[in-house]
Amino acid sequence: MASPSAIIKNPSFLPFRNPSSLNLRLSVEKIIQEYGLFNRGAKVLIGVSGGPDSMALLALLSGLRQKWKLALAVLYCHHGLRAEADEEESFVREWSERFSCPFVSRRLPVREYHKKTGKSIQEAARELRYRIFEEERSQRDFDFVALAHTANDQAEEVLIGLIRGSGLGGLAGMPIQRGPFIRPLLRTFRAEILKYLAQKNIPYKEDASNYDRRYLRTRVRHELLEELKGYSPNIIAQLNQMAGLLQKDEEYLQGEVARVIRGIVSYSGQAIYLNRSKLGALPQALGARVIQRVLLERMGQLSHIRSVHILSILKATKGSPRSGWLPLPNDWSANWDRETVTILQTPIGPKLVGPFLYPIERPGKYSISETGDFIFLRKVRDRSGPISPADDKNRARVDFDSLTWPLVLRNHKPGDRFEPLGLRGSKKVSRFFIDRRVPGESRSRIPLICSGEKIVWIAGMEIGHLFRLTPQTTKILEMVYGKGEDR
Repeated sequence: MASPSAIIKNPSFLPFRNPSSLNLRLSVEKIIQEYGLFNRGAKVLIGVSGGPDSMALLALLSGLRQKWKLALAVLYCHHGLRAEADEEESFVREWSERFSCPFVSRRLPVREYHKKTGKSIQEAARELRYRIFEEERSQRDFDFVALAHTANDQAEEVLIGLIRGSGLGGLAGMPIQRGPFIRPLLRTFRAEILKYLAQKNIPYKEDASNYDRRYLRTRVRHELLEELKGYSPNIIAQLNQMAGLLQKDEEYLQGEVARVIRGIVSYSGQAIYLNRSKLGALPQALGARVIQRVLLERMGQLSHIRSVHILSILKATKGSPRSGWLPLPNDWSANWDRETVTILQTPIGPKLVGPFLYPIERPGKYSISETGDFIFLRKVRDRSGPISPADDKNRARVDFDSLTWPLVLRNHKPGDRFEPLGLRGSKKVSRFFIDRRVPGESRSRIPLICSGEKIVWIAGMEIGHLFRLTPQTTKILEMVYGKGEDR
C-alpha cells in the first residue's frame, strides 16, 4: 500500500441522498469504495468519543471488518476538562470490547497546553488530539485514523470559515481524506446516524459542551444553521455541495502552486525566503497560496493566520515601500527589502545563546544542547543529484579529502573570517550575516562547521570555497542542519 501521508481526497458535489433512502452501512461502504479510503486488509484506528457520530462509525466499521479483513482499534482521548470524561472513557472501553476492538485511552494536558500557547481551550484540545492520533497510529503501525465528521460538521465548518473571513481553502471545508486521516461519514447526515443507532439499539453519550453557547461552533450549530433552514430547508446539503465545488477549484490552484513554487521559495533553518519580484508577478490567487503553503510547512497549522496577513505580505511584493516589517501571529514576522521577503520566527525565551563548541571525530549525528538543533554528517561516494539544492539550504556537500579531522562544531566568535563559495578572498562572518540580513539575536544560534581555523559551512547558508566539490573530488561529506530534535 502506498504511503497515505501524501494523499488528499475531497468529496465530490453529487446530490446528497435523503436520510431514509439507503441503508447506512451500504452507503458508507460505497463512499469507501468511491474514494478509495482504504483497501482490504487495512489497519484502521478509530477515534471514538462516545458521541453519536463516533459510536456509529465504530459500529459501521466493525460491521465491515470481516468482509474487508480490517484490523481495528479504538482510541479515546481524555481531555481532563469535564467530570463526565471518566464515565465516557469507561463507556467507550465497554463498547470497544463488545465490538472486539482493542481499546487505547490517552490523557491530554489540554489546560497546560492552553496556558503555554495562549490558544483557546477548544483549539488546544483539537491540536493535541490530532497529535495523539498520529502518534498512536505511527507507534502501533496502523494505516489510517478514522474520524467521525459528518455532513452537518462540514456545513458548520463552511459557515465558520465564512464568519472568519477565510479564503477559498477555508470555505472548501474538510477533505474526506488528508494523509492518514479519513472521514467515512463526511457525506452522511446526522439524522441518518441517529436513525441507525436507534435501529441497532446502540447508546451514545451527549457532551454538555456541545450546547455551550460560549463556543462559536455551538452557536453556528444551534442558532445560525437553524435560522438558515428557514430560508432553505436543504441548507446543510447545499453548503456541502458548495464545499465540494470549491474543493475542485482549490485542487487545481494547488497544482499550479506546486508548479511555480520551486523558483520562488528557499529555506535556511526555520527562515523562509521568497523572491519578491517573482512572487509579485503571480496572480493574487497563486501568490496567496504560495505564502499559505510555506507558512503551513513551517508553522504546522494556520489557525491564527488570516487573509489580512496573507494579503499584507503579498502587497509588500507589489512595489513600494522598498522595505518594511509585518508582525505575524505566534511570534513570527515578515520583513522585506528590494529583492526578498523573509519570514521567520523570533526565538522564544532567551534570544541569545552563549558560546558552544563540540569536536567532531567522525561522521554521525551531533546535537547542540544550547539550541536544540543538530548536525548530521555522512560520507557519500555518489555525486548524482544537486550539490546544494536552491530550495534546501539545510543540506550541503563538500570534498571529504579537503578536511582536516577532527572537525569542530561551534557558533561564531569575534574576528571569524569566511571565504564564501565563488567569492575571491574572505570576509568577516559578522559582515556575511549583515549582508544576508540575519537578525542580530539569531546569529549566535547558527552552527559553523570548521576544519582547523577554516569555516567549512555556515549551517543553513553557505559552504566555504576551499571545500567545494571539484572534478578531482572522489569522496564527499554530506552535511544536514536540523532544527530541533524532531527533524
